[in-house]
Amino acid sequence: MNVRFLILALLAGHAGLASAQQMYKCGNTFSQTPCAPDAVARPVQPSAAPETPAGGLAGYELCAAAARKMVRTPEPETARIQPIGERRSEVIQYAGKPIATHRYDLSVDAKTPYGVYSGLQPYACWLSEDQRRVLQFRSLRD
Repeated sequence: MNVRFLILALLAGHAGLASAQQMYKCGNTFSQTPCAPDAVARPVQPSAAPETPAGGLAGYELCAAAARKMVRTPEPETARIQPIGERRSEVIQYAGKPIATHRYDLSVDAKTPYGVYSGLQPYACWLSEDQRRVLQFRSLRD
């Protein structure tokens, strides 16, 4: 007997017990429609919670934490991070589709390997609509 057939038969038998939905994982988000041509549907239980960052950070605080992780410095915890302007809504391409995001621009002043601050560097951080997931983070000096 084929192992795949056995697994599918077992899953089909339990389908009535747990009413799962078909969802597609698109990066750090989930969608009811495929986000890419090769997307694979995954069953998600109705009680399953979306992925959230450690510490429950959201908004600008989440972008500041991402900046500390993304900026290459020997002492990331000492990076000086400041907002530039106000949060704004912006549509970006994510997983091949347009998606509404919240954009935060921030400046980062991080220590060099010599222990001195390198000067302010501008970055942009795009968050999901619920402001709980970083979708993109990049330097504005590219």
